[in-house]
Amino acid sequence: MLDDLKQRFSHPQVRFYQHDQLIMIELNNRHGSATLTTHGGTLLGYRPAGGEEVIWLSETAVYDGSKPVRGGVPICWPWFGPYDPQGMGEDPTDAAKKAHGVARYELWDVASVRSLAGDATEMILQLEPNDSIRQAWPWPFVLKLIVTLGEILTLELIGENRSDRDWVVSEAFHTYFRVAHADGLTLEGMDNATYIDKRRDGQRFIQSGPLQVSMPMDCVYVDHPHQVTLDDHGNQRQIVMQKTHSLSTVVWNPGAEGAKGFADMPDDQYMHMVCVEAANALDNTYTLRAGELHRMAMTLTVR
Repeated sequence: MLDDLKQRFSHPQVRFYQHDQLIMIELNNRHGSATLTTHGGTLLGYRPAGGEEVIWLSETAVYDGSKPVRGGVPICWPWFGPYDPQGMGEDPTDAAKKAHGVARYELWDVASVRSLAGDATEMILQLEPNDSIRQAWPWPFVLKLIVTLGEILTLELIGENRSDRDWVVSEAFHTYFRVAHADGLTLEGMDNATYIDKRRDGQRFIQSGPLQVSMPMDCVYVDHPHQVTLDDHGNQRQIVMQKTHSLSTVVWNPGAEGAKGFADMPDDQYMHMVCVEAANALDNTYTLRAGELHRMAMTLTVR
């Protein structure tokens, strides 16, 4: 597998290698570097040229393929969170539906690698149904992840419904950001947004002013297509997340007690990460009609 990828997708800005049981892909150009794995189609790292790492990755993450790698940017698709048969329709495969969909558990194929204008590098990964996926999602689809490393980092998720029925879809780029101090971290761009607090029985509130992250935290900001800026003051930088065709923003941190429940996460690392996710969830699920496709994109800029 590794030798085949090296031969088929030979490119001066791309390196394929193996870490434990996982195939890793490293993109390098004058704009910085990015690391992915074909397991889950997950971005595991992004470092802009001359800057520090943007993405948090657990020091005790598992790379044997038994579970998603803890950290990075897992892809949630075609549902976010636990599967909801009321919202999406019951079917005989409900018992096999794991949290956050099928995409983050499966091996993706490399579809293409190419150089773009401005010395950017583009990598496309693709996922189609296999026997494991069909146990949880019996309908045909094609899911593509386009990663472009240029002056900014762009992730685009394209889901195509190749079945003869309509689906209700929810999704997310479940991005773990690496920050100096998560507690009290300021997120700008959230003012006046309605959010659903999952830790307070799903009650709805209105955000007033910039958001100060508190731990633990699990909130879905609905009808929120706007840019979010993380003021990572301890690292003397701001991380700007812009979204396209994403109407929800999720903010999550497990806190001290929650972190203890993850065997693949050191107990103290919740203090240095926060998930801020481009999503379409809860109120913002959408219907993906038979034969149609949907695109959701996220860009990351550091300043």
